[in-house]
Amino acid sequence: MTDDDATPALLIKASALLRACGERLMDDAETDAVPRLLAEASRCYDAVARQLGADDAETAATVAVGRSTTAALALHQYAWDELDCDWSWEDESDGPYLGHMREFDEEGISEPLVARAIEAARTALDADPGDPLVPLQLGHALCWSGDRDGAVAAYAEVLRRDPGDLVARDRLAELGEEVPEEGASGGTGSPSPGRYAFALIRAEAGNASWGWSSIALASGTVAAARRDADGVLSSLADADLTREELAEMLRLTLEIHHPGQPVTRFDLIDHVPAEPRSGAFLIDRSGIPEGEPLDPPLPPGRPVRIDGRTCFHGGPVWPQP
Repeated sequence: MTDDDATPALLIKASALLRACGERLMDDAETDAVPRLLAEASRCYDAVARQLGADDAETAATVAVGRSTTAALALHQYAWDELDCDWSWEDESDGPYLGHMREFDEEGISEPLVARAIEAARTALDADPGDPLVPLQLGHALCWSGDRDGAVAAYAEVLRRDPGDLVARDRLAELGEEVPEEGASGGTGSPSPGRYAFALIRAEAGNASWGWSSIALASGTVAAARRDADGVLSSLADADLTREELAEMLRLTLEIHHPGQPVTRFDLIDHVPAEPRSGAFLIDRSGIPEGEPLDPPLPPGRPVRIDGRTCFHGGPVWPQP
């Protein structure tokens, strides 16, 4: 394998590790393993950085965004596990209150993690000027540290990039700022934000009794997204569902995003044939433009924030119901 071949694989591996960390923190499950996984992701980024050419700006940007995300997750894990902070990182629906560090970390033990998160985010801030992920990470770190003006500026930048990001809107309101009129992001008929084209698989599994869990997986091609969708169905094969039960407990959608254009959506459950009436289920490919070019494609391993959530590279392993 050449270095050129190894680079995408390393970036995708790092993204998968970050995704695993995010899911552990979201589910509050086995979070003690997060530092080890983040260290492994950092080694991947370091290996890629050592091979970077002077003209490889896209890969350098992916490394910068990945390092910012790694630092943000490290601060998240420490606040949650070590400081017992009630900041609702786990479902991405909230952020820290201003100066939360002073309340939960009087000795300032998390200060090195905060400094690293701020530095990494500022380094990556212009790496992908269309995506709101990095300024949101910067805003959270600054808010945690008590830098109100810096946090306000970072959250405002999130909304400049994606006016519909509810987390940034809530944080600005909490900081006493006037929040701009809400815009749309990725909704029906509204243009996709950002500067890359990508395919996104959204999956929600559950029912009214035990609730819903969801994942969103981004890919640079429609074919790769289809493989992610197949993986979701395969992971449910042992659940012994009928076709009717599948439709009741799984929402599975393919979205195709082009910068500044309306999002195209396919309900993939509608593309699962009525027969056989029980799994393993397959998606009928007809009517899905698998060969549609996505230009410019989302770089390998690049996380993307869309509709107020952070999406990592695909390859799902769905928990069994």
